[in-house]
Amino acid sequence: MQLRMVEAAVKKGDDLSLEHLYAEKIIPALENTRGCIFAGLMQRQDQPSKYISLTLWRSDNDAENYVLSGEYRKNLREVEHTFEEGDEWKIQLSRDDTVEYIPVESEPEVKSFAISGKQDHLPPHLAAKTGYLRILSLKVKPGRAEEFKKIYYNEILPELESVNGCRFAFLLDNSGHAGEMISLTMWDDAASVDYYEKEGLFNSFLGRLNHTLGNLYRWKMALENRSKSATAITSQDIGVSKFTMITGKKFE
Repeated sequence: MQLRMVEAAVKKGDDLSLEHLYAEKIIPALENTRGCIFAGLMQRQDQPSKYISLTLWRSDNDAENYVLSGEYRKNLREVEHTFEEGDEWKIQLSRDDTVEYIPVESEPEVKSFAISGKQDHLPPHLAAKTGYLRILSLKVKPGRAEEFKKIYYNEILPELESVNGCRFAFLLDNSGHAGEMISLTMWDDAASVDYYEKEGLFNSFLGRLNHTLGNLYRWKMALENRSKSATAITSQDIGVSKFTMITGKKFE
């Protein structure tokens, strides 16, 4: 399977317009697009103006054909008037030779990943029961990507999928970009995620992977364990993003 994430910031007051258009225009269009098996609109918790459209595809070719066919651009035009304007401006002459400043339209950020492992189907009623998306970004030490994936699939994934409230989990191998691995999980609600994080389950899983993670991250953890007041920010810090699902539909 292939996953695409399209992220954009929405103008103040246009969030309901985006949500309505996504449900009424985008989801039906994607349902009729060859190879698309799921589409959902997610709102970022810590930055409510940020939204992502998350789509899952049977194959990389299906996702690529969606873009090349012009269907992606067509869907984008349905909602782009709700997006925030970019910070860049261009100068041009009007018809009466007056200088005018025109904002440059900002393009949404698009990311595409192959889903690692053997997941070739989605659980039934995924969209109906899922209310929450958690994205975990980890930086793996050079040469340890395969070991990381082996531990994730053999030890962590089976336990993670049995955690109360976790509906679906998969790994995105982005190790070609600074050693990044992304664990994406879908949950019933925020309370299930809070329990997973606060009751030690997340830290337990992280401990099994710790030796495969980047040296800067491990140095930071050692520093903070020695002194509770010591803090450091590194390029290998763990990143956690959380999203509420506004609307979504599974097509197969």
